[in-house]
Amino acid sequence: MGNKILTQYDVQKEPCYYSPELRWKLHSACFKDRPDEKLTIFLFERKVIEKYPKNSKEQIVELLKKDATCLQRLRHPHILSVIEAVSEERSTLAFATKPVVGTVAQLLDNNRHELSPLEMKCGLLDVAEAMQFLHQDAKTAHLGFSPYSIFIDPQGKWLLGSLGFSMSGVQWGQMMDCPFAFSGQEAPGTLTFEPPARYAAPEMCALPAKCGLESDIFAMGLLTYELMCSDRQPLLRGAPRGFSPSIIRQNAVPADLYPILMRILSANPADRLTIAAFINSEFFMDVNVRAIRFLEQLNEKDEAQRVTFLKGLPKLLQDPK
Repeated sequence: MGNKILTQYDVQKEPCYYSPELRWKLHSACFKDRPDEKLTIFLFERKVIEKYPKNSKEQIVELLKKDATCLQRLRHPHILSVIEAVSEERSTLAFATKPVVGTVAQLLDNNRHELSPLEMKCGLLDVAEAMQFLHQDAKTAHLGFSPYSIFIDPQGKWLLGSLGFSMSGVQWGQMMDCPFAFSGQEAPGTLTFEPPARYAAPEMCALPAKCGLESDIFAMGLLTYELMCSDRQPLLRGAPRGFSPSIIRQNAVPADLYPILMRILSANPADRLTIAAFINSEFFMDVNVRAIRFLEQLNEKDEAQRVTFLKGLPKLLQDPK
């Protein structure tokens, strides 16, 4: 008997996305009785790790189960939405979510230089708001934030996922012992039970290793730099040991972003901006970003707010910015 999630939906045989950093294979699927209703199956086949040491196998499986259960528990418009809880059987793990078409990592692999700054800003604001929910409401540090943890839905919205590394009960200013070693000794393509080292914060790689909500801010800064810098390349190629923000070239990023990056990429966690301060920074005060966000929420606004916005829309559309 196969995994019940694979039998109760029509699932495409070939995955639409996979990476060792994600660990799951993403399969497009639909309801058998409602073929127009799409969803995505996250599938993990245990045979991939059958030759791994027993301890590594157990840690990888526990990581994936935690990912699925945390996603089911933590609900937010910009967090990946679970439709069917994780189902485990002898050879597979699987769960189902609302449809996604891939990850930001996949987007960067295929279209790194074709994405507009406006698309990037809107996507970053999506996941920053998801992170704000984790930090302020759920008191949870993500600890695995990277392009591999951000999913894109068919409408182009960015959704935060990959919560398997997360740590709950964390307050701002409270650094916890970090459970990751970041040894970097694994062969390329090997599955690990650690997040990608080049999106980790310096304190996560120090001795003794520490982590907290501030570590997520640093990871957010690394991704923001990669998306908004002139050559669209990652700032780091490996773990950020001995990191200094002086490596950020001022002329490589937008003028309104540089001072913010210097704060969120501080080597000292205590000097970093909170996620709320990042969201309310000059970088996101872009009139076009705010207009798009208002339009997305138009049906939630009252009549007076809608009228005021729509009256100003012709001027906004003529603005060369």
